Amino acid sequence: MQQVHQFLSIGLFTLVLSACGGSGGGDNNNSSANNSSANTSATNSSSSAPASIAASSVEPSSTPASSIASEAASSIAPSSVAASSEPASSSAPASSSSAASATVLTLDMTSGWRGNGTGNSGVTLNSDGVSFTASGDNIGAVTDMLKPIQLEDAIITMVVNVSSEFKASGASLQPIVQIKGGSYPGEWGCWAGNELFTAGEDATISCTVTEGDKKFNQTEFDVQVGVQAKGTPTGVVTIKSVTVTLAPAASSSSAQSSSTGSVYSANVTRLQALAAFPIGAAVTNNDGPSFNIVTNTSEQAVVEKHFGEMTAGNIMKMSYLQPSNGNFTFTNADTFVDYAKDNNINVHGHALVWHSDYQVPNFMKNWSGSAADFIAEVEDHVTQVVTHFKAKGNVVSWDVVNEAINDGSPVANFRTTDSTFYVKSGNSSIYIEKAFQAARAADPSAILYYNDYNIDQNNAKTTKMIEMLTDFQTRSIPIDGVGFQMHVFMDYPSIASISAAMKKVVDKGLKVKITELDVAVNNPYSGGWPGNKITSFTNTVALAQKKRYCEIVKAYMDTVPAAQRGGISVWGTTDANTWLTTATAAYNGEAIAWPLLFDNNYNDKPALRGFADGLEGTACN
Repeated sequence: MQQVHQFLSIGLFTLVLSACGGSGGGDNNNSSANNSSANTSATNSSSSAPASIAASSVEPSSTPASSIASEAASSIAPSSVAASSEPASSSAPASSSSAASATVLTLDMTSGWRGNGTGNSGVTLNSDGVSFTASGDNIGAVTDMLKPIQLEDAIITMVVNVSSEFKASGASLQPIVQIKGGSYPGEWGCWAGNELFTAGEDATISCTVTEGDKKFNQTEFDVQVGVQAKGTPTGVVTIKSVTVTLAPAASSSSAQSSSTGSVYSANVTRLQALAAFPIGAAVTNNDGPSFNIVTNTSEQAVVEKHFGEMTAGNIMKMSYLQPSNGNFTFTNADTFVDYAKDNNINVHGHALVWHSDYQVPNFMKNWSGSAADFIAEVEDHVTQVVTHFKAKGNVVSWDVVNEAINDGSPVANFRTTDSTFYVKSGNSSIYIEKAFQAARAADPSAILYYNDYNIDQNNAKTTKMIEMLTDFQTRSIPIDGVGFQMHVFMDYPSIASISAAMKKVVDKGLKVKITELDVAVNNPYSGGWPGNKITSFTNTVALAQKKRYCEIVKAYMDTVPAAQRGGISVWGTTDANTWLTTATAAYNGEAIAWPLLFDNNYNDKPALRGFADGLEGTACN
């Protein structure tokens, strides 16, 4: 994993739930209608100013940030997730707020909307909201709310404004809600008559979703929400804001995890089944007794259900396997690998050579012999370890060398004085290539990676890494791919930087593997810290994290060709066992990262749904 280093700028962060719209009109036709009598009400506003969606502080910082620290000796301190009654904050795609009895979602008015109905001319997005030309019956505008969402008995509230032409035409408006799958049932009983509107003035209309067969109690399909003109309309209709108040029973499906008293389901049967490449998780053995994969049945249930690959957090590192010269102790690692094999799970070996002081054996740190003899010791360690696990049959890949490049800027280089391996190799980086050569000789079938943090930023460190790869390829040093640790924040680095960095490795013809993915909610390296600290894992935050996970996975799918996808692994399973709590000094021991796919009780988080959406190519919202 990584160390705390440079400070870089980030852009404004927004929170998202509602879908980016697809193409064309909807399937809203009366042949699908039911006989429900949903309530519709309207109130006029004397103001002609645009209705606004709450735009108070977006919790993750919009001020400068840096990459985050990496690898503590173990992942331990549990996280707490608190319920919140905060209002939605952000003029973004569907933020949410939880009251004691309901969840309110505020839809994004800046993107994701599309025209609805045959002959529609699309929509116009402007400072007032979403406008459409009402050129005929059933012409309107809709947007999508992504699964899993339950809208039975939800209240859809819209602020709309109609032109004088629309008012004069005598036409009405019909709020519409429709499930985008199955038999495409919809809510067609809502109505806002022409008498409710005054040209140029805001009016609030609402619709309660009461489909006769309760079909909106589903989470299998996306749902489109919007409004359409009825009658013989002309003129323009502007939708200024939309909120969706979920019924209490549906609130648990919107975002909040079980830590707040309700159990969320991401509707993901098995994450690994969605990908043709390894989907993995880092887990512990006896180095983390409370979360030991061999004894913790909750940990086992999540890993066996969703993952096809495991990475050992610590016990396959050098000091654990060879604590003293020539004394190899494989017992704990063997138990770990055997458990994986018994459950048809492969293992990604982590890590053969890493400079971090706590995992370098004392005999290497105190080496007083020649550089040549030290390099021979490194080669022997790699050979012994890779050979041992080759016999297991399920250790399929290795982080051969971890974090050998520093964070220099504007020029990065190999670590020097802070690396025992560099110093004892005669102040040389030659140990890196020697480790790769030894690993290839020991197991020609294993996939060999160089692994590092911050290279996702497409920065000077990325450039130095590419220089190393080019040199290795020129001299036929065996290397198969690069591991991007990907310890990121919800607001940094940008998806553009991540994609550009991965593309550079792709262009070298090497595999790309995301090896240690987690998405921290709080960014303590931002200029606003600690004033912008998030102290509760609200629905709004959960949905923002869902989108971020989706975007990262989607960037991987879009950037890396199928043949070069080495896999994606998350650095842990439950928020209760994240390394960030103790490794990030600025947190002061507070469990406020919430970076993983499962909550403190191993229940799904929306982040799991986001990960799945990224694999499936679903819009990230």
